Amino acid sequence: MADLEVQAALSEARKAASAASYDIQKLPEDTVERQALHNLVTAIDYLIEALTVDDDSE
Repeated sequence: MADLEVQAALSEARKAASAASYDIQKLPEDTVERQALHNLVTAIDYLIEALTVDDDSE
C-alpha cells in the first residue's frame, strides 16, 4: 500500500477508535461489557501506535 494510503488508513482508524471510546463512555459503569469494549479499544490504540512508530522510523 502506498505511504499516503497507509497514513489515511491510520487516520481513519484513529477516528474510529476515538468514536468507539466515546460511545463506550455512554454505557453503564462497572459492567463487563463496558470493560471488555474498553480493553478492545485500548488494544486497537496500541496497534495503531505500533504501526505509526514503525512507519515513522523509516
